[in-house]
Amino acid sequence: MQVAITVVLAVALLLILGRSAAIASGLGGVIAVFGSVLYAVIAYGAIGGLKFAPPAEIMRRHFAAEMAKLCVTLLSFAALFVLYRQAAWLWVFVGYLAAASAYWFGLLIQFDGKK
Repeated sequence: MQVAITVVLAVALLLILGRSAAIASGLGGVIAVFGSVLYAVIAYGAIGGLKFAPPAEIMRRHFAAEMAKLCVTLLSFAALFVLYRQAAWLWVFVGYLAAASAYWFGLLIQFDGKK
């Protein structure tokens, strides 16, 4: 869902405001997606996932995943600010927030288990 939101926003901005805003929002979305993927890999394992574990182990993994995600997100923004100075910063943050909002949309979607 994060990738879809990032692509839709970038295409909309490309059509409305041009290439600079689209690239900036796309980069913000990529930062959000990368952080989420890193979180999933640390919290649940790369392949196969975390099936059963003691609660303390689950909490430890989620805490470690959140700290890694926070650090990588901050470092990604810092690197972007240093390496791509001409970025439209407003749209970088809008792209990040739009992609990060997928978490809340995911909570709102109710699955009843039927296909």
